[in-house]
This record gives sequence, C-alpha cells and structure tokens, in this order.
Amino acid sequence: MSENGWIREKTVLPGGEIASSMYVQGKNWQLYTVEGGGYLLLVTQTLHMKWLARDLVEDGIMFPVAEDLFGITAASGELISSVEYGPFPRSGSDALRFGSALKESMEQTRVSLMDGLYISVLNRILPTFCDSGATDADKLLGRWICGGMNVGLTDSTRISKYARWLSDLQRRTLMEMFDLKEAHGDGTVLSMPNSIDTTWQKQKGDSSIRDVPAGRLPRKERQPGMFTLPGRPALEKFFREEILDIIDREEEYKRFGVGFPGATLFYGPSGSGKTYAVEKFADYLGWPVLRITSGTVGSRYIHETSQLVSRMFDSAIENAPSVLVVDEMEAFMSSRDLSSGNKDIHLEEVAEFLRRIPDAADNHVLLFGMTNMYKTIDKAILRRGRFDHIMEVGMPSKEEVLAVLETSLKDIPTEGNLRLERIAGRLKGRPLSDVAYVVTQAGRISVHAGKKAITAEILAEACDSLAPEEKSKARIGFSL
Repeated sequence: MSENGWIREKTVLPGGEIASSMYVQGKNWQLYTVEGGGYLLLVTQTLHMKWLARDLVEDGIMFPVAEDLFGITAASGELISSVEYGPFPRSGSDALRFGSALKESMEQTRVSLMDGLYISVLNRILPTFCDSGATDADKLLGRWICGGMNVGLTDSTRISKYARWLSDLQRRTLMEMFDLKEAHGDGTVLSMPNSIDTTWQKQKGDSSIRDVPAGRLPRKERQPGMFTLPGRPALEKFFREEILDIIDREEEYKRFGVGFPGATLFYGPSGSGKTYAVEKFADYLGWPVLRITSGTVGSRYIHETSQLVSRMFDSAIENAPSVLVVDEMEAFMSSRDLSSGNKDIHLEEVAEFLRRIPDAADNHVLLFGMTNMYKTIDKAILRRGRFDHIMEVGMPSKEEVLAVLETSLKDIPTEGNLRLERIAGRLKGRPLSDVAYVVTQAGRISVHAGKKAITAEILAEACDSLAPEEKSKARIGFSL
C-alpha cells in the first residue's frame, strides 16, 4: 500500500470487509480495493460535510472510520470510480448505469462533476469541488467510457476505437438521455484574436469531406519587445532560447547544422496552462495558428482521418511560417496496445503523424503537441527527431500565480494594498483560468457595487466565489 494511505492494509471495516491496496487517490479522498472484490472510498470530514450540506448524500450513508474520515463500500459487482482516474467500465450496462447516475446528479447540483466520484449503489456522481468549470456531459461520458481519454461520446470514431465493447445502440441511448447530437466533425481552426479566418470550405459533391482553410491566412506584426510569460519563467526561457532565438538567428544556426525548431510536446494536468503558453507565444509572433483535434479531423470513414491530418499539415505549410497545435494527442497517437478498435486504422493514423511531423520543421511550421496522458502516447512518436522537446507543465506555484495577478491587474484600477501574496497563496496549484476568473469577477463586483477601483476585500470576495480547495492529507494524483 502507498505510504500515503490513510488506513493500513488488512484493516477490518465496520461491515466486516477487509481493505486491500489503495487503487487511486485525489484531493480529500482515497479509493481502495477490498479483499474478495469491491471497493472502499474514504473521504475527509470536510468533503463529507459539503455533500451533506448540499443534500447530495443522506446522513448515515457513510460510516466513520476515524476522527475526520468517512467511508463507503461497494460489494463485488458494484462500482466506485473516479471520473478522471477510474476504475473504468468494461460493459455497456456499466456505461448506461453511469449515464443514469450522471443525469440524476446533474439535476441535483450545478457544481462541476468533471472531477466527480461515481458510486453506483447510490446512483450518484459526487463532486470533489476541485474543478470550477461546468459539467460537459459529452466530454464527461466519453472520458469515463474511454478510460480517461479526452474523447466526446458523440465522436463515434474515437468511441469505437477505445470502447469497442460499447454498442452503437447503447451509445445512442446515452446521447438521447442527454439530448446530444451526433458529431459530424465540422471543427474549426484555433483562432487567435483577429488573426485567423475560421471559414471552412466544403468539398463539392460530398458534405462528409471537410477541407482546411483555403489560401493564405491573415497574420499580424510581431509584438514589440521581448517575449514574456508572466508567472512561468521556465517556459518563458524555453520559448526564448530554444525557439525564438533560432527563428531570429536562423542563418547563424544553419552554419552549425541547426535547423528550424523541431516539434515540442507539452504534457501535464488539465488547467496547468499548456495551451495558454502556446497561445501567448503564437500571439506574440503574429503567425497563423491551426489546430488538430478529434473534432477537426476525426471521421467515421475509413482512411479519412489520416487524409484530413495530412491536409491540415499541408495548409500549415502553405501558410508558413505558422503554428500547428495537436491538441489531446492521446486521441490520435496512443500506443497501439491501448487501442481496442480497428488496429489497422489506428496504425494508419499514427503512421500519418510519423510521416508528417518532420515536414513541419522542414517547412517553417512550429508544431506543438498537448496531452495530459503522456504515458499513453505511442513510443515511436516520442523518439528524438520527431518531438525534439518534451516538457512537463505542472500546476502553477504561489510565485507564478503572483506574477500572473500582478500582470493582469497592471492596467486595471486598483486601490490600496491588494494583499496579492495572500490571494496567490489561495490560488496556488489551481488552473490559471481560475486566476483570470478571480480578476474578472473582482471587476464585476466593483462595477455592481459602484466602486471606482478593485480593493483587497473585493479580490478576497472574488476568491470566495470559486469552488473551495481544502488542504488534504493526500497528494493530488494516483499510484500505479
């Protein structure tokens, strides 16, 4: 058992069950297997009280384990699961039961369930209050059904690849449950403000075939001064030294056999700021940006996905110098051992990326891959010469949050000592989108209250409006 486990292995529970090894853990909760089958969920008293206060569980459903711990067990055949980390389903009946629980839970609370804990015997998905966004039923269902992959339920191509045990009838039943419409793949190009024309050209005679933007895309002048990325000194240094310096001194580097910057892979948890960093850099350069996602190139037709990938690379090359972002790489380039669908089709898609990635640098296209599931990426993709740089992007520290706060508030009316260090301490480890939310919310509060400037009290009130992040006995993450 992990040294971070809250209880010892072989602990006998009130119902006579015997706890085995810890399966996964997160903020304020830990999930264990039970000898003979089944699961044990432990939560802190803080999390338990939040559920009780919102009438999400009834008093007495969970039994006390220690002074500040509560638990619930699931017998063999029942399931307790983290939406993010599993255990994940292996049958259509599991998926349909999960869908029923999600629908009932969404009707009972508006709190995000993207970080939720599914307890099948309660027909509930309970929030852990670590995700401040809204619940997206399409993404939540797809992610849980596909074992943590960032795939929407409406993406029939990816669902069939990663969850071949789910019949099309069962998938459509789930879609009808949430009034979801079939994805036709009419994705858009990632657009930086005022820089990209997102019009897609449809090929005549076949509406199922999508085309990339035709012709040259607009571009802007580079922003004056040095590139800065407030709060992220390591990333800022990487962009300046490993990419920007080579772009600006290309001829000098060529003399020493160094070509245009190769592809970069950023990996880390959702909300860590991977996409934000690339967007800021692309906006600084003023180059056109194109984005590959399962929505833009995913297709139910054999061979079409690989063809669309190739055409997206061609469009990026046509608009070079440009930036090409491959978002949620695991949806395309997972290890062939993890693909449970048509292996030949999956191999074809991986092969297409293997073939085209070197073309990017050869034609002045900056390629960035993004994933929060680094270990699932096919090893052939990760070899040097394809992705020259592989960098982990963690959640922001207090110092990083403070730098973002100072930059965000620089041109906004403020008054007095804002106590930003205290605010940064509250926001450390949270998504950078939460930092932006606090600043925006503080502005709203100021206007509604008729204030001329943001004060420390208003910033604190804006912070209070976020879903709380309580201190936990366990680290965030999970043990393999």
